[in-house]
Amino acid sequence: MSVEQIAPLITAALSADKAEMEAAQNQLNAAKALPDYATSLLSILLRQDAPLAARQMAGVLLKQFVEGSWSECPHTASKEMVKGNILPGLGDDLSKVRSSVAAIISEIAVIDFPENWTALFDQLLQMMESGNSNQIHGVMKVLDELSNDITDNQVYTVAPVLFPRLVTLFQTEQFDPSTRARVLSIFGTFVTLISHMDTVDSNANQNLLFPILPGLVETTVALIAKPIAAKEEYKLVTECVNFLGKLVQTFPKQMGDQVSAALPILWQMMTTNANNHISEVVNNPNYCDEEADSDGSEIGFGTLVQSIFEFIAALTERKKYKAMIRKVLPDVVYYLITYLSIPEYQIEYWDADPEKYVEDDDEDSMNYTVRTGAMELLIELATELKTSYVEALISAITRHISGSGPINEGYTWKLYEACATAMNISGEMVEECIQAGKIDFNFGAFYNTVVLPGLQTDKPYLLGRLIWMTSSYVKRLPSEESLTTLLECLCKSLKPGTAAPIMIGAMKGVYAICAELESDEERKVLHKTMELIIPSLFELAGNMEGDLLMLCLDCLRVCVSVRPDIVALEADKVNTFLVELFVKHASDTFIVSQVNEVLITLADIPDCRGSIQSNVVPVLLQILRTPIPTSPKKQSEEDEEDMRTEVMDLLTVFVRKTPSPLPDVYVNDVFPAVMAMTLGCVKDSTAILQSGGECVRAFLAQGFPQIATLTFNGLNGMDHTLQLVAKLLDPEVAEWGALYAGRLVSSLINHAGTGLNINDILQAVLNKLTKCESPSIQQGLLVVFIKLFNHDLEGSMTFLQSITTPSGDNGLVYVLKSWCEIQELFTGEYETKVAVIALTKFLPHIMNPESPLASLMVCDDEIAIDGGRITRSAKQQQQPNMIPITVKIFKILVAEFGNIIEEKEAEALGDISDDDDEEGDAEEDEEEAQVLSIAQLAAYLGDDDDEDDDNKDDPLSEVDLHSHLQQFLTQMTTHALYNDLCQALTDNERQILGSMLVAEGYNANNRTFS
Repeated sequence: MSVEQIAPLITAALSADKAEMEAAQNQLNAAKALPDYATSLLSILLRQDAPLAARQMAGVLLKQFVEGSWSECPHTASKEMVKGNILPGLGDDLSKVRSSVAAIISEIAVIDFPENWTALFDQLLQMMESGNSNQIHGVMKVLDELSNDITDNQVYTVAPVLFPRLVTLFQTEQFDPSTRARVLSIFGTFVTLISHMDTVDSNANQNLLFPILPGLVETTVALIAKPIAAKEEYKLVTECVNFLGKLVQTFPKQMGDQVSAALPILWQMMTTNANNHISEVVNNPNYCDEEADSDGSEIGFGTLVQSIFEFIAALTERKKYKAMIRKVLPDVVYYLITYLSIPEYQIEYWDADPEKYVEDDDEDSMNYTVRTGAMELLIELATELKTSYVEALISAITRHISGSGPINEGYTWKLYEACATAMNISGEMVEECIQAGKIDFNFGAFYNTVVLPGLQTDKPYLLGRLIWMTSSYVKRLPSEESLTTLLECLCKSLKPGTAAPIMIGAMKGVYAICAELESDEERKVLHKTMELIIPSLFELAGNMEGDLLMLCLDCLRVCVSVRPDIVALEADKVNTFLVELFVKHASDTFIVSQVNEVLITLADIPDCRGSIQSNVVPVLLQILRTPIPTSPKKQSEEDEEDMRTEVMDLLTVFVRKTPSPLPDVYVNDVFPAVMAMTLGCVKDSTAILQSGGECVRAFLAQGFPQIATLTFNGLNGMDHTLQLVAKLLDPEVAEWGALYAGRLVSSLINHAGTGLNINDILQAVLNKLTKCESPSIQQGLLVVFIKLFNHDLEGSMTFLQSITTPSGDNGLVYVLKSWCEIQELFTGEYETKVAVIALTKFLPHIMNPESPLASLMVCDDEIAIDGGRITRSAKQQQQPNMIPITVKIFKILVAEFGNIIEEKEAEALGDISDDDDEEGDAEEDEEEAQVLSIAQLAAYLGDDDDEDDDNKDDPLSEVDLHSHLQQFLTQMTTHALYNDLCQALTDNERQILGSMLVAEGYNANNRTFS
């Protein structure tokens, strides 16, 4: 399709006439297969006499073509023509065209560079030398995108040529701030990449970065020190601060002193602009959001302040600089409170949409403002500086309040709200310091000076904040009268018609007060108040949506736990209301989850269970039984699966919380419906398979005799359960569908015992194990065998030796190899414990020279995790490192004992005190890449144990693993092969074992204990 043919289509695609627009788009889509489609679009994009809208549309279409069709496009000549003619577009007079061209070049480069576009890099370098500011601006856009896709190997070629040119460009004042800012962005990407290369090339930083960084940092600090004369300079200064922050985090030892020179400059910038922020932003009703550059990034003081906050946070995280921050901490906190002030434009925005207030006014908010940035930094300072921070906070608030005017005049109420916000987000640390006797804080004086005057105002945002903040300090209230005042405020603020900020503060306050008063005795003061609060919350929930509804439901949940009897009296009404909310918001998984949490809380109340069975369960059953196309609130197949998963998860909890024997509705209606849903789902419905399997396991735990005798669809409950097990273990079924299959098999064996054809089930478990790559799923399947080993080691070993994997490997050998390979990745206290105990049984058995397993070799390479899959360390030899299984098990047991010691020491040590931290300020820890401990790696993978109810009755769960391992390893010292085993240990493993034996009084010379 020629340019003459495609140009009218582009014009039509921009038409306001919907029919004309859609017709043009359809023709353009059809034209993608034509040889000259891409070249025609490029011609229009680069034609300077064409309308800008048409050029932009051509750029969008060409970029979409590259993203979706470039790799498969057979028209090689056309693609080469595009690559040969597009680069001059980087010098176009229009910034928007340059951006479009740069984006297209970057997309092509991701696919073709360097193999199929070898000249690109040299061409870009030549354009950098041209001196044409437009071309250089365009080249920087390409390099900024391209730097994210540079590989480790390419860096060695690119960096020596590119870096000097970039430094020269950055240090040349004639280039515009946007281009110079882009240079720092590119360097920031390379800093991250090269610093990560240090693990495989210890000289990478020294050779590639350190020679150019000092000059670069010097220029960066000088730029920060210059007054900002124009709006576009904010982008450059902001990028300078971001770059320095990255250097502090990445190279604190090498670059820290030079980078920290910027702190006084940034400090002055932050303090001198605080008053301007109040007058120009906070109190300015006509303030508009900051402008955006050509990339859509905001530029202005707010964005710069965010970068300064992040820079201070980066310094605070480094022990070397904590003393520097601590010296100015009272002033830092003072000005951060100023930046917490609510701007007028934000009030207008929140008044129009109260849900946004809930979303935005949270330290975890994803919507950045100066206020949320100040919150984040205050939390960071509290975490890192503890007592010093709390002392600075109290000093700063005292200073603010003592210097303020009457609370009802002008800005003062916002200052009070900011102080209350700072107290709010610091509550945990303040309370910790008070309890430890580290600070002397008179909350009563604060209450009388700040809270009481604030409660007399008509400022909704101040009232809401004070109610919430005071509730979180309920134990520090000065008198019974102040508690009465607070409770009255809570009740009054939860009535329909109350201003949204006050109502939101009250709901958060109720939640906070319930969290603070933990014991039944403490909560007695709330009993009378809850008679008003709980009905009010239910009334409010019926008229709320979104985040407001979620907040209300969360508040309801904690209130129900305080006065369950109130809800029990109206159980039918309450459960009907909740299940109606469930159906109404079925496509919103967040709200459904909150409704579920309330229902789960009600399921703990014996007087509510009957109502749940008659009002909630029938509705949930209807959802499970409804064909997918007509299911309520149907949005998509994924939403439908999520909804049914939520239903089964909720039913699982109901079954678990219902005493045996189970009511008929669960046995006769719910169990068959869950079975039908799980057995009938497609093989890749992992969520349904997981939830259905867990629900069936709950039925086995709570009502096995009833399920075993239940008959439906011509089969009994056990037959259906075996069908489900077979499906979960089917090698063709999605791997993650078997996440909890091991638990179901163990539960089935535990309850049915000899009534099962256990051999076939275990063979299926073994077959599934051979197909799984995720350590989490492998663990679940291995635990089936591990439990059997603990129950009957000889019998289980004999059975596994009698079966083989689908590829013909001996079953026992395969299980042992797989087990030893991932034992260090086991998660869950119970699973780890039973595995370690089983290994202590195995080791003496296979250390017998006559054991056929004594000569078994297993892999001992370091393990890495890639997307949930196990991979070998990048540093391993080409051939895996194989060691005897006896050595591997011994190393595992020593390492597990080390993990237990680490956990005990961490519990005993707790948080490092401020005094300890201050003493260490002069010393900088080695900030090189650290190796994760096994325990840390397990934490990274996650812990799915969640105190599984089925394990509570297992005697092994009561074993003290520390004592068990200590006793076992001590006994091992008398074994003839003990010294041989010790020879294979690493230095760290020897240290763990040696420390334990010294504590036990072991004499290494004569192998005796004193």
